[in-house]
Amino acid sequence: MATFLFLIPPGAKSQDENARIIRDRFSWIAFFVPFLWLLWHRAWLAAALVFALAALGSAISEHPVFGLSGLGICLATNLLVALEGPTMIVAGLRRAGWTVDAAIAADDRATAEEIYYMDIRTGEPETRHTVSLPAAETSPRRHAPMLGLVGFKEGR
Repeated sequence: MATFLFLIPPGAKSQDENARIIRDRFSWIAFFVPFLWLLWHRAWLAAALVFALAALGSAISEHPVFGLSGLGICLATNLLVALEGPTMIVAGLRRAGWTVDAAIAADDRATAEEIYYMDIRTGEPETRHTVSLPAAETSPRRHAPMLGLVGFKEGR
């Protein structure tokens, strides 16, 4: 089962039909074509960095001694984007003011959407597939009362 994060735009109510759905797990598409995957998700700076690393890997692979290092750079870049790409997309949307409305564990996207919009039709929230998020995921980082690893209470 994968975890699907539903992010709503700034100022929207819960269960907004304009919610962005991000599947939070390893992405095979991002592994095989990371540059196009990042462009699809509008991560322009990350796409430029991946393109630059691919060009560097290609240039290094032409060298007779360091040829495999270029392949290693390209594979490491693809693996990093496939593992951390969804997290990076969510972080970028949260910086833009989007909020995580729900995190739902489901087998596929259609099931996750059905669970997400179920309480609009029935009036009762569907909680059996809902994944609880840590406090850091539900509130913006700039408002979290943390200093390093030690928490503090405001007013002290």
